[in-house]
This record gives sequence, structure tokens and C-alpha cells, in this order.
Amino acid sequence: MKVKLYTVAGLFSLLASCSSGVPGSFTENGRDVCIYPDYTNCVVPVNIAPLNFFVKDTADAAVLTITPEEGSALTISASGKNDVIIPEKAWKTMLAANVGKTLKYDLYVKKGGNWLHYKPFTNTVSADSIDPYLTYRLIEPSYMGTGEIGVYQYDLENNAEKVILDNHRCHKNPAIRGQKCVNCHTSQRNHPENKMFYYRGPNGGLLLTYNGKVQKINTRAGDMFAGTVYPAWHPTLPFIAFSSNVIKQSFNTFEINKIEPYDLYSDLVLYNIEKNEITAVLKTRNSQETNPNWAPDGKYLYYNSSDSTLAVVGNIKHLRYNLFRIPFNADSISWGKPELVYDAASKMRSATYPRVSPNGRYLLFTEADYGTSTQTNKSADLYMMDLNTKEVRNLEEINCKGESDSYHDWTSNSKWFVFSSRRYDGNYSRPYFAHVNPDGKVSKAIMLPHADPHHDINLLKCYNVPEFSKTPVVFNPSDFQSALDSPELKATYGSPIDTTADGISGASTVK
Repeated sequence: MKVKLYTVAGLFSLLASCSSGVPGSFTENGRDVCIYPDYTNCVVPVNIAPLNFFVKDTADAAVLTITPEEGSALTISASGKNDVIIPEKAWKTMLAANVGKTLKYDLYVKKGGNWLHYKPFTNTVSADSIDPYLTYRLIEPSYMGTGEIGVYQYDLENNAEKVILDNHRCHKNPAIRGQKCVNCHTSQRNHPENKMFYYRGPNGGLLLTYNGKVQKINTRAGDMFAGTVYPAWHPTLPFIAFSSNVIKQSFNTFEINKIEPYDLYSDLVLYNIEKNEITAVLKTRNSQETNPNWAPDGKYLYYNSSDSTLAVVGNIKHLRYNLFRIPFNADSISWGKPELVYDAASKMRSATYPRVSPNGRYLLFTEADYGTSTQTNKSADLYMMDLNTKEVRNLEEINCKGESDSYHDWTSNSKWFVFSSRRYDGNYSRPYFAHVNPDGKVSKAIMLPHADPHHDINLLKCYNVPEFSKTPVVFNPSDFQSALDSPELKATYGSPIDTTADGISGASTVK
């Protein structure tokens, strides 16, 4: 006969979860619940994993009852540190039966032998599903290229995290912090099996999965003053647009923003995967183009650009960016004339990270007092332009005043977007989701759910560059490691080389 053993903590959790349901007598508290994450009065995707939370109030015990409009109520007794862990099967059954309807939450907390009932709250179940997978980088907020860094994939339907690739192999000796950075990941929206990211440092390169093959590419070619940095896959064709950036950092003692990444120089280039060729998109002397992103039909490339090069102004607070787009002719692989989309600099502001919704209706971007790398800029807020009316508005309903709300990405159905925010503690970026209804109204932002609701509080890393995918990654870390251990494929250069070295953009080593 097999005997199942429990630790003391495990036995306590088991007993707590099997305890009696709603208390027979209680006192109305009249207060709003205090839970983490805050999942109160929000819109939730029909396919999201259980929104587990813990009660922040000091209490001896807690019980939650979820009452749907359709089906039976679900009662959960808190375990451990008053953790409310919702059974996944019951949760998914409840969501499926209550599309477009509300779930009512009643929380009861026991203090000093007496039960208190808090003010109920509700969630609305949206019929709009969220793309099942979220990809992100985890990085220590140390502003260095060292430490344990990796790119991960998270299943939003069952709270499972998978390593795509990390630099753990470089950190067998904890006393040695090698320069190995994994970053700048993205996939092709309509073919998410095609993916790319960088593995920086010795023996590194751009890791590209395309047509079922993994390769390591060196994309610096011709007279480029730097390698490729921020990528954007064409939605259907074998092209990746990049910005090529010389990036620096400013460390501030007295400023509220303690770290300021900024570009000295930046241009735009296009990588033709099948030809293994780099060509120039915008090669300018006195403008800094960066953060490209394609329109959903692939006919325009959006980006942000500043005319305030540091060679002129000498102060990063003068770096203000506007949003542009440039037409692309896929037949001739040629470019039209850049068009101004949004003039932020005229308002003494800076706009960055343009992202057009897949249905072509909205342009989501970040606006800040200055700069382009706004993940650490406390003035950064999300803005949205209606591309039909050109109306622009601050998404005040989800922005957190005084903390960075920045990098964002749309789901394939244009109904949800994810963004990174430092609203909880000002130090660590966390992913949040928001729903967009047919009128463009944005719902309350909800935090990435976890099986353990304490997960992100205990995680001493930032989530960086969160992006959606409809399918899982098709390769494992060993496939990428094999590519890293193989010789690189060096890209060719298909544009004219500028033989006039000017020290700024388009400078060449050719004599």
C-alpha cells in the first residue's frame, strides 16, 4: 500500500482548501477588497487561465464565492498565505458558459474569530479571446548586459512558462558574469513559426528560424555604422525591417529617471531573408530613425524619427521623436516618400513604438517628455490614434501617472493589447492586458496571471518586450544552441556605399 506524505505546509494547504464553504454568519465590512493582483471589476478573455490572487489584508482565513449568471456558484477556501487558487477546469467551464455575462465575487475574511464580508466585485467575460502565447525577455533591472537573461514563452491558457533560450550556460560559475545578452525577439504575425532574436556577445548573432531551419546571421554589412537592433517582420513576405542603432546610456544622480538609454545615431535597413541581403531604407545624416513596425497589409513601414541629434543639441532631454510612415512597394522592393503621422515634437513631447492594430483601425504608441527608449521613463504613457478620424487621445483609463507605461503589442484579432508597466513598485516592469471594444473604449488593465499569485512579487526580474503569438515556439533551446555553435552566415549588402565618412549616419570605412 502506497502512503502519500505531506509536508506541514502542504497539509495546511490541503486542509484549508477542503474546509467548509461560505460562513453561516458574518458582518458586512462595507470596504472594497484588497487583493493582489487587482482583478476587480475588469473584462477578462474567455480563454484566460484562472485569475488567482491573494488577500492582502491580515486575516486568519478567507473564502471566495464566484457566482455566474449561468451555472453553479464556485466556492474556494484560501490556502497558505490566504491564496485564492481557482480550479482550472471549473474556471474554464464557467467562462465558456458566461460569454458576455458577468461573474460576481464575494470575499469573506476571518479576523479574530469573526467573519467579515467585503463589498462584492464583478468581472465581465468577453467573447474576444486573447492570443494563447506571450513571449518576453526576463532581465535584471541592473542596466547591464550581464546576469542571467533569457527569452521565454508563456501559455496564457494554463499559466505554463517555457524557456526559448537563456544564457544560463554562461553562468555556471556565479562569480563570472559573462557578456551574453538575449534580446530583441519578434515573430512574423501571419507565420508565427518564423521567429528571430539576438544572442549578443562572443560567438553570438541574430538567431533566425525560417522555413523550419535555425540559422545564425551577421546582419551588419556594407557601410552600416552599427549592427541591426530593433526588428519588424513583414506580415507575409520574407523581409525584416531593422533599425541600426548606436545606443548609449546615461546614469543620473538627481533626476527622477535614473537610467536613460538613448541613440547617438540610427537608420533603417531591410533584410531580405531569401537573398540574405541588407539594403538601406532611410540613410540620413541629421535624423534618427528607429523602432520600425509594419502596417498589417505590409504597404507601409511605421517608425519614429528625431531631427535632434546629440551632435547638435548635446542634451538627451532635447531628443524628441515624431511618428512617420514610408510606403513600401513589394513588387519592386522600393520605398516612397516618408509621411508625418503624428507631430509630438511641436508639443515638446516625444512619440515612439508605433503599433498598428491588425484590423488597421488604431495606432497605439508611447508618448513621453523626451527620448525613444521609454521603458524606464516615468513620463511615458500610452496613446492611441484612430486611423479613420486621426483623433489621438491619452489612454488615461489605463495609464499610471508617474510610472512608465510603455512597450505594447496587439493580439491578432485587434481586441486586446499587452503593455509593460512599472506601476506596482516603480522598479520592475510587468505585463498588463487591456480590452478594446468596438467604440475604442479600453477596459481596466489586468496583470499577467500566474498559478502562484506571489510569483511576480518574488521575481527579481523585469518583463521586457512582451509580444503575442497564436502558436508555440517550434524549436527548443538545444536547436538554438546548435546554431550558436555553428559558423555565422554573413549578410551581403545591396545598397550603394557612401565613401564620405562623416562620423554620423551613413559613415563608411571605405577609402
